[in-house]
Amino acid sequence: MSGARLIGVDWGTSSLRAYLMGAGGAVIEARGSALGIMRVEGGRFSSAFEEVCGDWLAEHPHAPVLLAGMIGSKQGWLEAPYCACPADAGAIARALAPLHLPARRAHIVPGLSCVNAAGVPDIMRGEETQIIGAIAPAGAHLAVLPGTHSKWAWVHDGSVRSFASFMTGEIYAALTGHTILGRLMQMEAPYDASAFARGVGYGMEAPQALLSRVFSARTLGLFGELADTALPSYLSGLLIGSEIGGALAVSPHAGEVTLLGNAALMQRYTEAFAIAGIATRAGAPDCAAAGLWRIAGAAGLLADSA
Repeated sequence: MSGARLIGVDWGTSSLRAYLMGAGGAVIEARGSALGIMRVEGGRFSSAFEEVCGDWLAEHPHAPVLLAGMIGSKQGWLEAPYCACPADAGAIARALAPLHLPARRAHIVPGLSCVNAAGVPDIMRGEETQIIGAIAPAGAHLAVLPGTHSKWAWVHDGSVRSFASFMTGEIYAALTGHTILGRLMQMEAPYDASAFARGVGYGMEAPQALLSRVFSARTLGLFGELADTALPSYLSGLLIGSEIGGALAVSPHAGEVTLLGNAALMQRYTEAFAIAGIATRAGAPDCAAAGLWRIAGAAGLLADSA
């Protein structure tokens, strides 16, 4: 391999994805690993990094290293303080946390923080790199990243102005696994598009009533209106519909929404947004690599690499 300019890593809780990048941010090679931060025993992150990227480090001694994601959290390799919004690639670059690696320029991306209208703080770590890589540097955009903790980010001219977190995925797991709602459900049943759409509509109609309406995931089963095989899809739709309805009530958006993340989840959100009358587009699968490249460039890390 030749011409490597950057070794970038998107390092999350349960897995990581590493990129060897050349001129213009082209991905020369990508590789994944199950060594997420919670699976690295004894905080041996240096050894885990060497295991995944050691050959790249040896072959490209001048390529800088940039790490993003939960690797910069309190539980990670080195805590990188959050960068306050509004923040673009330049602001994030100025807030990079230096990481000591022998004879190597290495940094960790800080993640973002913001304060909502009620004065309550919110945070993201890792998603900001995907957003920087996926969103065009001009115009107003809304990026939605479905997941355990879904993120909605409002971006203007390449700068993340504000964002909001929704614990949709985690609430779904908790409700199905640890409450009476899950007792009637066949959790391994195939996806039911009709039941999902019904849930989306009911949740979107009155997101402020979620604590009441979520009980319908039990009563519709008890009264035979939905089969046990349909209830998981219904509850998923109800929660996603409430998320979308609640977010749009606070900050309406008439344009296209960019979805980033897991393909199966993105498909469900695409269907839910369609019910709301909003078009979506899927961001590039490896937008984290593009984000790492943009941040590295803004930080001047690419100038002397070879």
